[in-house]
Amino acid sequence: MHPCHHARSTPDKPATIMAGSGEITTYAQLEARSNQVAHLLRSLGVRAGDHVAILMENQPRFYELCWGAQRAGVIFTAISTHLGPDDAGYILENCEAKVLFTSHRLAELAEKLQPALPPRCRALY
Repeated sequence: MHPCHHARSTPDKPATIMAGSGEITTYAQLEARSNQVAHLLRSLGVRAGDHVAILMENQPRFYELCWGAQRAGVIFTAISTHLGPDDAGYILENCEAKVLFTSHRLAELAEKLQPALPPRCRALY
């Protein structure tokens, strides 16, 4: 079931609880943030059927990006944070992402991937 259904019926219920930190994202928060992601993707010219890549550690933003992409009809490819630049670069190039989402913690790896970015792909931290 899509978070929007839960956001309407049980907005304060946890959608995710991070095991390490206990950080909670409610269905209402997930709904609002994924909506923001969908609008961001559209503003960047990403359209339904396009691809984005996500290189991010396990954190609530990852889920928000996934739901936002799905909401916008965008295909997302998750890239393992355990891969080296060559393997991650191959995946990034192969999926023809329009946008690479990453975190500040992985900025160094993302910088090494710059040569593998497809033309007109933007990296967002």
